[in-house]
Amino acid sequence: MGLRVVAVDTGKPKRDLAMSLGAEHYFDFKAKNVVESILDKTSGVHACVCTAVSKVGFKQSYDVIRRGGKCVLVGLPPEDMPLPIFNTVLNGVSVVGSIVGTRKGLEECLEFAARGKVKAIVEEKKLEDINDIFGDMEKGEITGRNRHVHVINSET
Repeated sequence: MGLRVVAVDTGKPKRDLAMSLGAEHYFDFKAKNVVESILDKTSGVHACVCTAVSKVGFKQSYDVIRRGGKCVLVGLPPEDMPLPIFNTVLNGVSVVGSIVGTRKGLEECLEFAARGKVKAIVEEKKLEDINDIFGDMEKGEITGRNRHVHVINSET
């Protein structure tokens, strides 16, 4: 789509995947201050899609949005996330929640996929390995879903 993408997750396998799918930058949230690193590289992002089901991930996503940007929060973390109303209004930041799409959105997604713009990362496992799979999920070792993705407009 001509966008510049910053991906945030943890671990080399996830970094390799994000970079192979076109991310311009990757930051490991366990290795460094993600907000500081992103702001250093981008001066703030135009948009963010956060799929991390955590208060920290949502806050980090909000904190890297530039003036007039949009922060899309997907999922429901168990904690409340305080929103800095003053900064939101002053900077014209839009915060959008997304849990279920519309019929039109689904049609657009399917059309996007039909054009070959979606890459499914699939790894088959045996049912008897289910406990190990859940263990890997709990440790954050499943590759294929980034913690949050930030978009920098192609003009910047």
